[in-house]
Amino acid sequence: MRVAIDATCAWNRRGFGRFTVELLAALARRTEAHQFVLLVDRPPEPGLLPAGWEVVNVAPRRTVTSSAVAGGRRSVADMAAFTRAAWRLRPDVLFYPAVYSFFPVPPRTRAVVCFHDTIAESHPDLIFPDRWSRWSWAAKVRLALWQATRLMTVSEASRRALVERFRLDPKRVDLVTEGPGADFRPQADATARAATLQRLGVSPARPYLLHVGGLSPHKNLARLLAALSLLPAHLDATLVLAGDEKADGFLGEAERLRAMVAADPRLQGRCLFTGYVSDADLVSLYTGASALVFPSLAEGFGLPAIEAMACGVPVLASRSGSLPEVVGPAGLYFDAQDPADMAAQMARLLAAPDLRRDLAARASEQARLFSWDRAAELAMASLQRAAL
Repeated sequence: MRVAIDATCAWNRRGFGRFTVELLAALARRTEAHQFVLLVDRPPEPGLLPAGWEVVNVAPRRTVTSSAVAGGRRSVADMAAFTRAAWRLRPDVLFYPAVYSFFPVPPRTRAVVCFHDTIAESHPDLIFPDRWSRWSWAAKVRLALWQATRLMTVSEASRRALVERFRLDPKRVDLVTEGPGADFRPQADATARAATLQRLGVSPARPYLLHVGGLSPHKNLARLLAALSLLPAHLDATLVLAGDEKADGFLGEAERLRAMVAADPRLQGRCLFTGYVSDADLVSLYTGASALVFPSLAEGFGLPAIEAMACGVPVLASRSGSLPEVVGPAGLYFDAQDPADMAAQMARLLAAPDLRRDLAARASEQARLFSWDRAAELAMASLQRAAL
């Protein structure tokens, strides 16, 4: 089978960018005699994409990561260039790892489009800066739903949301999964970990809760800060917010969050913004954390949760979206709309070392249920169904 893949998401540093990179690497590890061709918008750096696969650089005027963002405009000419390139390849199936970078499917071409979530539809005011952005996203989604042979998504919660939101036939939506990267495991070298934390400004001697991800409104970080301000004074814990303050071109609220910290004496000295950190530094941050805090209003999967659990760290999670499905028995849950409930679960975990150890053990077990090799197996099955 000849599969053409839109690989332009590989340069995005959010969840669907990692999904693209990790899934393609896992597909490359499989032994089936399929042919893969990657459509890109720039020459790939060594190691980003599988070696030995054919790569077609469409070379649009603007890259996808600079144009398919909040407030951006992806030109019709650039999208048409991708459609023509895909048409010339004559694939058995065309695969889009994220609807984010969707371009019109060539005539008589079977296609699989991955919808990671319905956050843009359920919380549009938290995603789009203006009406144009909302309209253009909706138009792209409608076209993708109409042209796709099959749809793919990454959790059962997201699958249910897609079926309900767009009134889809459930048999048309294939479920895949995600997993932790190979580097995400407990860091045994305490000296190296302490050095990394010190470089990032985190005190290794003081307990901390960690949030990993973009500083975007739907991540619900304003309520997380409100919850932190409610923690009892004797629970002297820091909140470390690790994520790109520029939000990778998406709607962000870093300035608002910093202003909240500056205006509240209960938060001053208890919050640290690290900015974007490398995977190597993330391993140190995860391993040293008392817990990952994940207060999102919605998630399609929640990669930081599986990464933290693979590092042996429990998760304090919202009951919303996919997080209960992914975290399972390895965490404590709260109402994402209720800072007091959030604070109560944070305090419960910080005050109970035995509970933390029990949840950490469960976290390691839960993480082993997810892998990129399993994701590739399920994705390949979806592509084969579409090609029939």
